[in-house]
Amino acid sequence: MNDKEKLDAAIFLLKSARKQLELPYYKVNTTRYRDEIKEARRLQADVLRESNTLWKRLKQSNN
Repeated sequence: MNDKEKLDAAIFLLKSARKQLELPYYKVNTTRYRDEIKEARRLQADVLRESNTLWKRLKQSNN
């Protein structure tokens, strides 16, 4: 998965989690809600980690 796909998936998961909040409390699947947020955060962290590594490599190549 490239960075754009990861961010798109993270956005989709966060939107899905937000829709859960619009439901009445007794219909909210809390496990799914937590899992969607965790996965979205993991995808975002992957993108940030990879971009940080890329910046370090670019910085080293310029020296």
